[in-house]
Amino acid sequence: MDAVLVGDRAAKLCQTPPMSSLAEIEAAADSLTPTEKEELLRFLAIRLRKERSKPTPRIYSAEEIGSMLAEDEADGERLRQGR
Repeated sequence: MDAVLVGDRAAKLCQTPPMSSLAEIEAAADSLTPTEKEELLRFLAIRLRKERSKPTPRIYSAEEIGSMLAEDEADGERLRQGR
């Protein structure tokens, strides 16, 4: 059954012109069956979860970096002295 769904989906993709605007995507979504809409919703939810789970890069100021380096140097010196 899954192979048929994949085949049907592939056939629809071949017949559908590319969409570039949200309005075109919304119009296409309106033409889906309720089952296809649920499938689309699950697909989008998975994508959103993945995108939201990516950590955002931290940006440090020069002062913060200097402070972290000084702390690391002090920790290294304490280790070398055995304290």
